[in-house]
Amino acid sequence: MTGIADFKGEERRWVLALVSTGHFFSHFVMLSLPPLFLLIKPELNLSFTALGGIVSAFAATTAIGQIPAGVLVDRYGGRFILIGGMAIISICLFLAGFCAGYWELLILFGVAGIGNSVFHPADFSILAAKLDNNIFGRAVSIHSFMGYLGWAGASLIMLPMALLMDWRNALLTVGLVGAIITLGMLWRSGYLDDARETKNNSGVIESGGFDMRETLEIMFSLPLVMMMLFYLLTAMATSGIMAFSIVANISIFDVEKDFAGAILTAHLVALSAGVLIGGWLADRTDRHNLVASIGILAMGLSVLALAFGAGLMIVLLAGMLLSGLFYGISSPSRDILTRKSAPEGSAGVAFGFTSTGMSVGNFIGPVLFGWIMDLESPQLYYVLLATAISISVLTVVFTRQRSVSFN
Repeated sequence: MTGIADFKGEERRWVLALVSTGHFFSHFVMLSLPPLFLLIKPELNLSFTALGGIVSAFAATTAIGQIPAGVLVDRYGGRFILIGGMAIISICLFLAGFCAGYWELLILFGVAGIGNSVFHPADFSILAAKLDNNIFGRAVSIHSFMGYLGWAGASLIMLPMALLMDWRNALLTVGLVGAIITLGMLWRSGYLDDARETKNNSGVIESGGFDMRETLEIMFSLPLVMMMLFYLLTAMATSGIMAFSIVANISIFDVEKDFAGAILTAHLVALSAGVLIGGWLADRTDRHNLVASIGILAMGLSVLALAFGAGLMIVLLAGMLLSGLFYGISSPSRDILTRKSAPEGSAGVAFGFTSTGMSVGNFIGPVLFGWIMDLESPQLYYVLLATAISISVLTVVFTRQRSVSFN
């Protein structure tokens, strides 16, 4: 439906390939640890809440770093900020392969989150600068597709790799792959140059970007605040699904561990397919609020069904597959709504701010739903997931998209 061949010209193909590969790795790292929980938990004698805390530390530092990263991207461009973030994550995952205990893992994943904070501000700034508006929906769908494919890849690969070589060597291997991707970005870094330079009245070249007052006005405009809340609530739910749906489905549907892992992978594959459909749809409509709202509401209903389908395999399959598919369909329209909500040249700040909501949700989700799972209440886990998803629809339905402008 949508492929990299649709984007003519060597530069645009390289831009999309480099940015999307980095996004794949970012998402792979996000889900690199949860598939290993059942191996790490008994070895290090940890609770699910403590394990969720490692994932939340990654999300927390990502959240803290995204707005500063967005400001830097708008001022200096995303190229070397993106490459630097890749390098930080790769080093941290490599070192995680030598961890002997909980606190080392917590610190390294916390530092890795700082590297992860650059991806959305830098990626969307580069895509907005390099690609035309009429293909932006498909471009962000491919970008998102690669991210979700990273989630699917981690859920599919990490546990078998850990069973083959132990969980520490699995994390070390991920770090080595990240180093290779970083070197590839550095090699082709010219394609990622989106630096904004202007001349002042004296003819002196200055960096682009907005001053502090303008940056705050952009971030706290009503449309961007609503989009930030939308990202927060949906991320809280999706991170909960990634972290604990395997454990919940084993309990509710009495399936084997390997099958539960395969179902999560199928959920992520459906999500990846949905985002390609959503990209095609986003370039053919201006009703992006409606597309995002319907997709998220359908996702919530699919998740809710999982709470009440004990023992019914059709409910497990339909609930996991459809929730992924509908969330994927909503994603490109969500990203276009964010881009529309801010003035030209502020993609870094806009996506840094809204993605901070995503990171806050990713921080809350694993701890909250880990606590629910420690209470041995998987049905309540799915009810709360569906509730968060349904509330998020309100932030889109009642938001009129208006861009801030400056004279």
